[in-house]
Amino acid sequence: MYHFNNKNSFELKIILIIIFNIIIFILFHFKKRKDFGKKVGVIGVRNDVNIGNNLVKYAMSIKLKELGYIPYIIGTHWKNFNITFINQTTNLVIIHNNFSEINKDDYDILMVNSDQTWRKFDKHFYDYAFLKFAQNWNINKFIYGASLGYDEWMLSSKDDEIAKKLLKNFSGISIREEGSKKLIEQHFGINPLSVLDPTLLIDKKYFLDIIKDYHGKKKMNKKYIFIYTTLYSKYVVKAMKNASKILDYEVYYLHLNNQSSVQDFVYYMFNSNAVITNAFHGTIFSIIFNKPFITIYDKKNAKERFNSLANLFGIHERFYENNQRIDFEQLRKPLNLNNNLLNQLKLKSINFLKNNLEK
Repeated sequence: MYHFNNKNSFELKIILIIIFNIIIFILFHFKKRKDFGKKVGVIGVRNDVNIGNNLVKYAMSIKLKELGYIPYIIGTHWKNFNITFINQTTNLVIIHNNFSEINKDDYDILMVNSDQTWRKFDKHFYDYAFLKFAQNWNINKFIYGASLGYDEWMLSSKDDEIAKKLLKNFSGISIREEGSKKLIEQHFGINPLSVLDPTLLIDKKYFLDIIKDYHGKKKMNKKYIFIYTTLYSKYVVKAMKNASKILDYEVYYLHLNNQSSVQDFVYYMFNSNAVITNAFHGTIFSIIFNKPFITIYDKKNAKERFNSLANLFGIHERFYENNQRIDFEQLRKPLNLNNNLLNQLKLKSINFLKNNLEK
C-alpha cells in the first residue's frame, strides 16, 4: 500500500485548494445563474425580408450567445427567397403555416426582436409583433427594439385594442426610434424604453467574419461609392451620377432585396470609399465601418428613422430629404461621431436585454 508522506499530503492539499478555487471562480463567473444556457425563441418578421433584417437577426443571435443563451431565430419564409446566410449563421426555425407550430415547452424565453416588427406585413402580424400564439403561456416574454416602419400610425383601431391586451403579457417593452414614443403612448397606452438597433450591440469583427474568405463578385479598379437602396429612387440615382462625376469615383450598386448578397453588402460596404443610401441599415453600416456617407430619405414615411440616427451621432449634415440640394463634399470628409452617447445607449440597451432575459 502507498503511503503519503508529509510532502505528498501538502501537495495534495494545494491541488485540492486550487481545484476548489477554480470551481468557485466558474460558479461566480456565471453567477450561479439557473437561466444560463436557456433557449430563447427570437421572433421576427419573415426570415427573408431583406439584407438589413437578416443582419439584425445575425447580430441578436451573437449577442444572446455572448450573454450565455441559446438563440433560435424564428420566422416564416417565402419559398422564392434565398435564406442561405441566416440559415448558415444562426439556429434557424421556419414557420411553415402558422405560429401554433411552436410548442409551449420548445423555449424557455420568447422575445420579439427588432426592426419593423410593429409593421403589419402579413396575416401573422399579431404573432410576430405581440406573440399572440403564446398569450396564455406562463413563460418570460419581452420586446426588444420594435419599430413602426412609418412616421404615421398605420394600424387600425382594432389592431390597437388587440395589441393593448397582448402587451400586458410582456415583462419589458422597448422600441428603436425615440420619436415614435408619442404615437405608441397614444395608441398602445405604454411608455417603452428606447434602445439601439441590434447591429450596434456587437463588435464589428463579427460582421468582418462574414467576408473573411470572400473577395466580391466584381473587382473595383479605383475608389468607388457603394450605393445601397430600398425601393428605386430617382433621387438616389441622380445623386449617384453627380457624386461619381464630381469625385471621379466608380460605383457599385446593390438593392436590399438581393437575398443572396449579404456577403456582397458587407464586402462592398467595408471596402468602399463612400456610401450613398436611402436605407436605414445602409446608414447604420456606414457608421459601423466609419464610411463617409450621404443618406437621402423620403420625408413622408422615413424621416423619424433617420432623425433618430442623426440625433444619436450628431451628424445631421449627412441626411437629405428628396429633392434637397446635396453637399457632395461630405463624401470626402471623415465621420465625426458622438461616441459618448452611443456608448451610453449601448450599455442601456444591453442592460435592458440582460434584465429581461433574467426575469
